[in-house]
Amino acid sequence: MKCRKCRRDIPEGCVFCPLCGAKLETAQRPKSRGNGQGSVYQLPNKSWRCVRTVGYHTADGKLRRQTRTKSGFKTKKEALAYLPQLADAPRPRTVTFAQLYEAWLPTHRAGKSTLDCYKAAYKWYKPVWNLALGDITIDDLQDCLDDCERGRRTRENMKALAGLMYKYGIPRRLTDLNLAEYLVVSGESGGKSGLPLEALEEIQKRVGKSRAADYVYCQCYLGFRPSEFLALDVRDYDRQERAFRGGAKTEAGTNRIVTVSPKIQPIIDRLTADKIGGPVFCAEGGGALRIEKYREMFYQLLADCGIDNPEYKVGDVTRKTYTPHSCRHTFATLMKRVGGADKDKLELIGHTSTEMLRHYQDVCYSDLRAITDAM
Repeated sequence: MKCRKCRRDIPEGCVFCPLCGAKLETAQRPKSRGNGQGSVYQLPNKSWRCVRTVGYHTADGKLRRQTRTKSGFKTKKEALAYLPQLADAPRPRTVTFAQLYEAWLPTHRAGKSTLDCYKAAYKWYKPVWNLALGDITIDDLQDCLDDCERGRRTRENMKALAGLMYKYGIPRRLTDLNLAEYLVVSGESGGKSGLPLEALEEIQKRVGKSRAADYVYCQCYLGFRPSEFLALDVRDYDRQERAFRGGAKTEAGTNRIVTVSPKIQPIIDRLTADKIGGPVFCAEGGGALRIEKYREMFYQLLADCGIDNPEYKVGDVTRKTYTPHSCRHTFATLMKRVGGADKDKLELIGHTSTEMLRHYQDVCYSDLRAITDAM
């Protein structure tokens, strides 16, 4: 080390410089008490302060630590005893998936080819980019994985990427659970399917009487992913052509045109009447409807309609067979029952391959029987 005054080399640990006699002062640093437990240190006035990291936020494109502090303790023991109380308040959950990725990426040490693979995998998580970590569920991530048009290797990279990001976020108190551990790479999510047509009929009976029924019924006939569906703005609706322009995630799915079925046209007319902007499928106050609230509305609607929604296990996580993403599968299955070119059907659902179109379409014995009976 060097003396701060004479700038000559001196032995480590000196309090005074043995050459010029200058006092060597070092910056006071908080003393570590273990990951997430907080720290205490003494102030110049001899009192003690305790500090605890309660979360992180983004500023200027960087992840900043957010702390909670308390000063004025006479002894170190008093400061240590107060540390647990600093964690009583709820921790912020405002950091989004995209912000976590931007903070994690510069910290990961890997070769260029590996990073390029992760960057390519990250694009398939676009539906959850702007969702707060506290609002994202395993179903949201699994839906992204299932929607990936690439091969198994890309899905494996998606799971690995999410795992690395969550492992970065957990010790920084951005989230409490590594959801990536419960992702199923095969894409066979153990029961993912569209709503039964008899369930759709039950929901239709409640249209006009229930906001949830209106929304779920519309999603089944529009085919947008839940995040895309909730992002639809009145300005995205062409009243003359009776069509929406919206969507995200893939090149084929971005800003695609989806015409409105006559079955939901009265609902769309009612939801867009006398409006020049704002979300079409909004919350009660007219503002944006958060995806977790829509998910609650969806599950409650199925329960009110008497629709069974079986649960199954993925690791230690319990999942439901039908989720808001099931409406997209319902849309694909409804398309299968009508004529039309595959090219146009792919445009409506926002994919480029017939393989992905088949992934969304459920097999029905009556449909297969109709074909063989006509042979």
